[in-house]
Amino acid sequence: MLSVEDIPEIFQDLTPIPQNDGPDRVCVIQYPSAFTLAYNYMRAVWAAKELSERALKLSATCLKLNPANYTVWGFRRQCLQFLGMTLDKASVQIDLDLASSLGGSNPKNYQIWYHRRALLEIHGAREFLDEELDYISKVLEEDSKNYHAWSYRQWVLMSVDKEPAWEKELEFACKLIEQDVRNNSAWNQRWFVSHRGKSGNYPLNLDVARREADFAIDQGAKLDPYNESPWRYLIGILREQHQCVQEQDSNDTFTGVIVEYEARANALRSVLIAAHRDPESCVNMTNARIDLLEMIGTNDSLKIAIALTEGLARKHDTVRRKYWSLVLKRLRNKCIN
Repeated sequence: MLSVEDIPEIFQDLTPIPQNDGPDRVCVIQYPSAFTLAYNYMRAVWAAKELSERALKLSATCLKLNPANYTVWGFRRQCLQFLGMTLDKASVQIDLDLASSLGGSNPKNYQIWYHRRALLEIHGAREFLDEELDYISKVLEEDSKNYHAWSYRQWVLMSVDKEPAWEKELEFACKLIEQDVRNNSAWNQRWFVSHRGKSGNYPLNLDVARREADFAIDQGAKLDPYNESPWRYLIGILREQHQCVQEQDSNDTFTGVIVEYEARANALRSVLIAAHRDPESCVNMTNARIDLLEMIGTNDSLKIAIALTEGLARKHDTVRRKYWSLVLKRLRNKCIN
């Protein structure tokens, strides 16, 4: 990184190019003098198509003045590749550290996260796995729902794709959920990890599915029945298993497992009753029970689901009355009177 005062001397062979706001500019932005000087020379470097060590250092100075300038970040990567520095671990680490320092005051700056990924896409993420996960963890301690941090974390894990890393990440997601059962991002991460980053038709084996369903009930729903995340997690796990079994086994042997979890969900009504609360007003729990009862698919279970849905539409979730009306229509079509 160059001192702004030294830039004119270091680039004395170049003529700085002022910013051109056009002839019809209405309001001129008054940039700080240091910013204007650095970027005037940055434009001169671009015009000269210079990829050099001094240009690389100038880019760091410009980024310190404006860490969100994606053009400078892109140019910096061009310099790094031209100089062969993207293949050198020490050089890559210097740029990762630069991105960390510039991202400290603005951890949601997308360019900083993209720069890290672009570098590791070239060099490979395996050598930096532990350091990168530790860095992301520190960012998430400040903001547990930083979308860019989570997205980058998932990319790192998928790039390395090693079982020890997945197992360690499962523990990490579990720890975050224990700290805050309403951390939706942590629930999403647990789903991502348990499915090893795969999407689409990728059902878990039965043992893992049971483990995840048990976790959703015992470490989520029991602690806070009103929290939507564990209920949606439970339904997601059981529904993909149910669909897979239906495709492979006409006898649908998985229905007994769903009956078991519906009974466990229903048993949580006693927790609310003990707290002097109406269990039917717990919309997320009732919603989950409706889904489970529909998956069971017997006439008796469908009638219970219809009664619960009517209660939501009539009294407990009137904001979504039209949605529940559609659910009622579907359930009644399946039910044999």
